[in-house]
Amino acid sequence: MNVAGYSSAGELTPRMLDVLRAGARGSSVEATARELGVSRATVRTVRAAARARLGVSTTTAAIVEAYRRGVL
Repeated sequence: MNVAGYSSAGELTPRMLDVLRAGARGSSVEATARELGVSRATVRTVRAAARARLGVSTTTAAIVEAYRRGVL
């Protein structure tokens, strides 16, 4: 399936990349939400979606996998 130019199998949206970059800098959910102007629930949802797309179970693993793939 392709939604807004992104496949559901492994590619990350710009918002997912923003959230993972913030996590890579050590930002908390709260700080990331403030920085991006979204709710904490949105940050958690985006993190979960990124983890699912990357096939990992933790946000740290998602960040590592995104770096490994060269997208962060």
